[in-house]
Amino acid sequence: MTDAPPLALTGRLFDGETLWPHATVLMREGRVLDVGADLAVPDGTRVLDAGPDGTILPGLVDLHVHARPHYARWFPAAGVTTVRDAGGSLDVLTELRALAAAGEGPRVFGAGTILDGPESIFQHFGEGVLGEVGDRRAGAWTVRDTREAAAAVDALAAAGVDTVKLYEQLSPEAYGAAVRRAREHGLPVMTDLGTRWTRGLSAARVDALEALGLGVRTVEHASGFALAFRRLGFDPETQFPDEATLDRFARALVEAGAVLVPTLSVHEGLRQARRADLEALPNGDHAGEVADSLRAMWDGLHAATAQSRPAADWDTRLAATLTRRVLDLGGQVGAGTDTPAGVDNLPGGGLHAELVHLVTLAGLSPTEALRAATGTAGRVLAGQEGPTVGVLRPGAHADALIVEGDPTRDLTATRRLRVVVRAGRMWV
Repeated sequence: MTDAPPLALTGRLFDGETLWPHATVLMREGRVLDVGADLAVPDGTRVLDAGPDGTILPGLVDLHVHARPHYARWFPAAGVTTVRDAGGSLDVLTELRALAAAGEGPRVFGAGTILDGPESIFQHFGEGVLGEVGDRRAGAWTVRDTREAAAAVDALAAAGVDTVKLYEQLSPEAYGAAVRRAREHGLPVMTDLGTRWTRGLSAARVDALEALGLGVRTVEHASGFALAFRRLGFDPETQFPDEATLDRFARALVEAGAVLVPTLSVHEGLRQARRADLEALPNGDHAGEVADSLRAMWDGLHAATAQSRPAADWDTRLAATLTRRVLDLGGQVGAGTDTPAGVDNLPGGGLHAELVHLVTLAGLSPTEALRAATGTAGRVLAGQEGPTVGVLRPGAHADALIVEGDPTRDLTATRRLRVVVRAGRMWV
């Protein structure tokens, strides 16, 4: 990042909700000062004009990532100026926040350590990944009962997390206790309850309908609905939800005021025999040790999961169908990728693929998809003052993009980045 004077962006503007034919966004000291069609620009302001073919956007928000310091810069470089980190150790979250404060990474809203039961899948991820409550180096904590659930949420709140992540194998009693304690701390809950492809039918204890009844804020991956489908008397191995069941699931999300984060990118990568064209995405041409390690991980997973693609296809269809139905019922959908999990799920650049998946797989309009990564995402992360990311309005963080083209008509325009502004400064 470089020092910069006050900044004004002028031209066609998508502010996170609506399209302005022409507007000016005035930024000062890292915040948006004003937005309007006929703003007077103070002397000494640096002016960037989007021109007749460009569009100004808020910095994009990825609501589901597993970021690591060694690729933190990839996010702003791809126009993703804010992420919600969906689980990792508290030590890693501290590193990511330090990079953000130094202008070396995206803004980070973090869950910190995931809470899961004693039979957690994380016990197979290597020594130290699954630990006891309070272990700052562990990616997940073992929670056995209601007392430990409350203590774990207390510890996360004391560590300053922004949300609490509840995982598949928590007992119903511990899960409910964690949600209640999070509410006492004013912390939203995000949840992954497993899918048909993962452990949603073999190991998960709580289904999506139960979680929504308890008051979770976001349901990730459309998880927990495969288990709910089975508990309604169906067989997910041979049946797909009918219209009435799909409507029941979508209404449960809307009536709970919860946001669906479908992460179509992780589903899509697992169900497809063909590989994604990463070079079409920002960061897709990266070389070096980090890029090589990610590609090796994806290659191995793609080969190892070939026999599981029918289950991943089922999960993709469910997530995509619920996405459209939730919006039709007046609910909310947020954009997230689960990067780098899955196959070819690129940090930063993958959010641009997710936007297209929301259109091609779920039937959203380009504007609806953009809202999922801007205005709606900002509301998911908002405090009492309202959204400060994902929008361009007075008081918001001065994070913005200028892209070539009009992404409300052609979503691939988001990939044609001309300018990235992070905290009122040009990203370099």
